Amino acid sequence: MSFNSTIFIFFFLVVFYAYWAISRTTNLRFMLLFVASCIFYMSWNVKFVFLLLFSTALDYYTGAAIHRTENVTKRRIYLAISLIGNLGLLGFFKYFNFFAENFHETLEWLGLAESTKFVPWNIVLPVGISFYTFQTLSYTIDIYRRELVPTDSFLKFALFVAFFPQLVAGPIVRASHFLPQLDVPARYDEERVARGVFLIAAGLIKKVVLADMIGVNLVDPVYASPGSHHPVEVVLGVWGALFQFYLDFSAYSDIAIGCAACLGYTLPINFRRPFLSQDLNEFWRRWHISMTSWFRDYVFVTLGGTRGGRFMVLRNVMITLLLTGLWHGAGWNYVIWGGMYGVVMILQGAFLRRVSPEERENRGLLSKLWRRAVTFNFLALSMLVFRNGTVAEGNRGIEGTLDMLASLVRFDTPLHGSESLGITMLAIAAVIHFTPKRWIDGSCDRWLRLPSPVQAAVLVLVTGSLAAVSYQRAPFIYFQF
Repeated sequence: MSFNSTIFIFFFLVVFYAYWAISRTTNLRFMLLFVASCIFYMSWNVKFVFLLLFSTALDYYTGAAIHRTENVTKRRIYLAISLIGNLGLLGFFKYFNFFAENFHETLEWLGLAESTKFVPWNIVLPVGISFYTFQTLSYTIDIYRRELVPTDSFLKFALFVAFFPQLVAGPIVRASHFLPQLDVPARYDEERVARGVFLIAAGLIKKVVLADMIGVNLVDPVYASPGSHHPVEVVLGVWGALFQFYLDFSAYSDIAIGCAACLGYTLPINFRRPFLSQDLNEFWRRWHISMTSWFRDYVFVTLGGTRGGRFMVLRNVMITLLLTGLWHGAGWNYVIWGGMYGVVMILQGAFLRRVSPEERENRGLLSKLWRRAVTFNFLALSMLVFRNGTVAEGNRGIEGTLDMLASLVRFDTPLHGSESLGITMLAIAAVIHFTPKRWIDGSCDRWLRLPSPVQAAVLVLVTGSLAAVSYQRAPFIYFQF
């Protein structure tokens, strides 16, 4: 049941009207949302809901145990149980075949095993496990750090973990952000719902009209056969891959935030126009913000953060980014992708002076444009490694990356023009992305001024038609992570 499917539109409408019909009965509305979230998750695979419930129960009870005891050793034992239980499940389902294959190849190289082809186990990756695992872990870690008091309601905690708008692909929500919202009486806010509807419609347009068309009509043909395309088309294909990835994922986040708003809840913003970044430090403050902040607070800080000498800080940066890459998938291309960011950020930290946000904003226009162009093209280059790994269907790994690079300097291929629709959508996406934020906000305000019947008609037309067109052709990319 993907956001860009017609069945989800009907599912959400049923949940929306049922929720507000019983909103005065607190436990009943929580139970409705929890059951609806389980149904939503089971639409992917029924049996994996038990993994979700296991993680929920594990962290609810270990969190309570950590809070109850003052004994340092016991607190660490309970935290270790949470870490081992959650990361053990994530490691088995997501990384077992990857590590087993590499271990087998290492033994072959050392002459300690027969030269036989590794046969991977048929392990199905539970959808959303990377996201809800991080959510439940943040709960127990925050309690261990004495930054959070555990909830005494298992139902509230279960709803925090399973809340369907963000369950499958984020944003990654902290308990300190979501649980207090459950203590506030439900109050229907027409303007809030209207803003949520605007985000849902805008997210579907961003996904179907822009991301899917750029992917199908530009990125897929170029990546499938870079040698048959002119270097200009290859460059546009590489830029398109970066925009497609951003548009697809930010569209999911927009729809998730919009659905939550319609139900009276606030989810954190996940993207803030990342291609305006003038360096990688700024990029990570604008891109997949909920994931970036998670790795910052629970990996980088745990490793020592900015404490210690410069070497230790740069080491912490590299380890954090390598793990960020590995989080995206079980493949060396993801590790290399994270390592690329680590190397560049280490070089930035070693040779460039750190600037404040105010100083960055006060730079001249040409300086801003130059820095943004350099940063954007590095991001696009990194997508060669990322997309030519296990994300792209029919990918060829490092061989595909090298073919793309070779095609950039091969000028004996004529311009096709067959990707014109994808290029047009890419240009539109770029214009929208770099449009001043006040203009985007103004479009939402104009939407709010429309009569409710007009809003409803537009919603039905946009969501119904776009969902019907999109689902079979292009599911959301981040479902694979």
